[in-house]
Amino acid sequence: MSREWVGESGRDRAVERYVQELLVRRPGSRPELPATLLLGPRGSGKTTVLRHLADWARRAPVARLDLAALGQEGRKPIDVLAALVFQLNERKKDFARLRFPAFGLLTIAVAAQVEAADRDAAVRRMEEALIGPPGSRSEVINQLAAYAATVLGAPTAVTAALPLLPEWRRHWARLRVRWQLARIRRRSRGAGSVDGFLIDLNQRYGDREEAERQRAEAVLFDAFLDDLHRAYASRGGDERRTTQCLVLLDNVDSPLGNDFLKALLDARRKAGAPDPLLVLATAGSYPAALEGFAFGGPRRAGALPGRWPAEEEKFVPERVVKGLVVGRLRDLARHEVERQVEEVLRSAGRRVPLPAADNGVQWLGWVVHELTRGHPAGTAQLLQALLECPAETGWEARLRQVLQPSSNLVDTLLERLLPIDASGELAQALTRAAAAVDLAQTQAGLALWDESGARVQEEFNDFCTDVLCTMHLDSGDEEADGPTETPHPLLRLLLLCRLAAAPEPAMGTGRDAGAFDGASGMRGWRAVHAALRDRAAASGERSTAAYHALAGGDLAAAAAHLDDAFDRLAPEEWCAELCRLRRAPLPEADGALGRPLWERYERLVDHLGDGAVDQRLRTITRLLAAVWISPEPPDDPRTDRVGDPYRDPLGDPAAELYGEIQARFHTLAVHADSVPWTSALLRKAKQYGKEPWL
Repeated sequence: MSREWVGESGRDRAVERYVQELLVRRPGSRPELPATLLLGPRGSGKTTVLRHLADWARRAPVARLDLAALGQEGRKPIDVLAALVFQLNERKKDFARLRFPAFGLLTIAVAAQVEAADRDAAVRRMEEALIGPPGSRSEVINQLAAYAATVLGAPTAVTAALPLLPEWRRHWARLRVRWQLARIRRRSRGAGSVDGFLIDLNQRYGDREEAERQRAEAVLFDAFLDDLHRAYASRGGDERRTTQCLVLLDNVDSPLGNDFLKALLDARRKAGAPDPLLVLATAGSYPAALEGFAFGGPRRAGALPGRWPAEEEKFVPERVVKGLVVGRLRDLARHEVERQVEEVLRSAGRRVPLPAADNGVQWLGWVVHELTRGHPAGTAQLLQALLECPAETGWEARLRQVLQPSSNLVDTLLERLLPIDASGELAQALTRAAAAVDLAQTQAGLALWDESGARVQEEFNDFCTDVLCTMHLDSGDEEADGPTETPHPLLRLLLLCRLAAAPEPAMGTGRDAGAFDGASGMRGWRAVHAALRDRAAASGERSTAAYHALAGGDLAAAAAHLDDAFDRLAPEEWCAELCRLRRAPLPEADGALGRPLWERYERLVDHLGDGAVDQRLRTITRLLAAVWISPEPPDDPRTDRVGDPYRDPLGDPAAELYGEIQARFHTLAVHADSVPWTSALLRKAKQYGKEPWL
């Protein structure tokens, strides 16, 4: 089990501070507490953040529920609300215990009534009492309490819910009734379970009309909020209750979560008065319940509300409608990954040699962050896999070993990052799609290699339009996140690993060599890139064709494209084109990464030979080969924002080719014979002037 570093990152601490500011309460205050929706893709740490917050706030009234898990058990919103109430009712050392007389007595009546008509009558009476004068509420409370005091046939329903009621000495029901309930409580202490109570409650409405169940749920939500309001509004409660109630809901985008979230927001809006409920909910997609008109309409196309601000240590969610704010969990920043790496290196002990770089922590933190882009689950599991390698294995070898296409880590992380309900056909389609420059290119060309039918096409389109599946969630400005048309870089890296392990189809001869074979299917790395290259060339997309030529191993064609573009493009445009090409994925299936770096570099350019190759083309070819193998240099916003966040530093993790790259840039600058060209090329050379991890 990998270490999770829950609550230790600046991101998690920022969320914690946000919750703390809202959770602490001053006597006499009645703030409006919005429900906060925290969005994040799979593996972003939503569940672990909630677990951390539940432990952090354990001395306050706090409830944490996984609505997806409860939904799989067949639970309904009425059961979720009851489970929530029981958790808020738990005894706290430094907090006056919360009681829920209206909710508790109504649930006893609903769970214990044998006749459906009697249950519905109890619901109607409470519904009228909650909107009527105070005296009517007291009368209904007395009626329900008298009923609860005489129920003998459903002990679970009564004894489990008794702790929700105030002490018998309090003036919330008639003396005789309170005395009877107190006697039942004394006799049945320890009897009755919350789970048994929820089962009874669920069964009572299992055979009823949906409308009747929803009406009962709505009244129970109203009673719950009314109890909370009264608990905090009394003079004693106002003075003694120094915190709000923290409710942590995981997976509210599940079917049950959508229903529960809608019911809760409806009840809060209906109450029209502030309540002490601080709700923090998490979701891996935008909940359907929030897209209705009552909650502000559908989300903006291609975007979700709640970006992480540039000031990364402060969490500032975005207001969507009254009572609801939305924020997003960003990926980990590099300095946060470095802190984890430092702990990993320390835990490895002296038996494991440190990385060869001058600053091993910075170097390994940089490599890991380049590979995962700070994806929390990916970072944690990669570090754990590195730590489990044999002690004598160097860190560069460890990195390549754990990311081999056949490694367990690749399969484990893919299972974690792919959509939870992804079919095998979708996984195969996404594997091929990883070769494309972006998802738009993949959608347009999917028919070239996907013979799986309309269902897979629909699954694939759902993936492409799900921002949380595709967007690169990072800190910083708008451009740093990458466009929504590219998969998360870690997911793309893993899919490319799987593509590299796929078998190549039998190659034809002549002009059709490498073309798509609809009968055998297109599976291998070179075949997929060949098809994408042919399609781009047929569409006149020379830049994209060169990208796939390079990814397929045809360095000469990609260099020829750059050489031709040198005469057509402005200097900054040409440098951006070079940046785009250097991000073409490396074909690692041929075992080239096992050879010495300079040998691989020279093998790439050996087609130049000693023949009469134009000097500029020769220089551009060597430059392209070196930058393709080498890791990304520090960013230059004028040329590096090319819409492709993919990075793979494992071709040259020690940046040994940086000197060669500088030399080739200088050679081009000398022969450019143009001030704009010389300036642009020298600026690019300067980017490669120091190690990228410093």
